[in-house]
Amino acid sequence: MARVIVARSQSGRYPASYCGVVYQPSQFSFVRGHTMPAINHASRFWANAARIAVIADQGSWKSPVEGALFFHATRVSPAWGKTRLAAIGGHVFYR
Repeated sequence: MARVIVARSQSGRYPASYCGVVYQPSQFSFVRGHTMPAINHASRFWANAARIAVIADQGSWKSPVEGALFFHATRVSPAWGKTRLAAIGGHVFYR
């Protein structure tokens, strides 16, 4: 999802900031009522997420979902007329 956030922020179709992209209504399931759950900044999960964010921001890793602006969980099947790029873990990504 990190590459989707970066791609959206650069697309001109979404807010230009990462926070603006993430806080758009109904875009990311972990955002509820324009807030995120409490974050334990001392956890290894936070440290890992921060490292992934830097890699995504710098474009240091060429992802099979480069340029993806859309995604959904594999448990749903929307009828999108979009180009499917890849399925990774529990998500499917589209351009």
